[in-house]
Amino acid sequence: MNFNLMTISVSILIIIFTISFISNIIPFAGTPYTLIATNFLIAFGMTAENLILVIIISGVGAALSKSLTYLFGIALRKPLHKNKNLPLLDKFVKSKYFPLALFITAIIPGLPLDDYLYIGGGITRVSLMKMLLITVPSKILKSAIEIPIELFGIIKISNIIDINPLFLSIGLTVLFIILGIVLIKIDWHSIYWKIAQKYLNNRKSNFL
Repeated sequence: MNFNLMTISVSILIIIFTISFISNIIPFAGTPYTLIATNFLIAFGMTAENLILVIIISGVGAALSKSLTYLFGIALRKPLHKNKNLPLLDKFVKSKYFPLALFITAIIPGLPLDDYLYIGGGITRVSLMKMLLITVPSKILKSAIEIPIELFGIIKISNIIDINPLFLSIGLTVLFIILGIVLIKIDWHSIYWKIAQKYLNNRKSNFL
């Protein structure tokens, strides 16, 4: 497969940064920004320079957007000031385990666990700068893992089914965005309680 190799322009890097930032603003939701970044790599050519630029820019954009999630946590502090869990939350975010937990959760794909930590950090007013110093390298590492895998997978699949890899990557991006919208609309709370209730009923039946 031949690509037209060229260095990604500053304007395209700004677009990648903006998409990565915006897609991570909304807590517990967002578009597959690494897959979108992969689209640009396929369009402009997979060179070492382009790969490094896209990994860094997408990672930094995704990390900095968590500042707004942190502000959302600050906004929740007053409504939750009488919550009995606040002392426990405050103790956790100030513990030695919090930085490691933040680093790991920022890497895990699909699960927005770092959103919970940023909201908790905002509520307890832990240092945003310290959190970002952990999240920026974590998100860059996440991009460094996901983008090459996505790029390799798309090229392999495109060769098998004989379709342009750019068209395939765009199609996959649209598919994952639609899937994300569907997952957001599902009432997971009701599903959880139905499963939990069924589990409890089964345990009661077995006990009897």
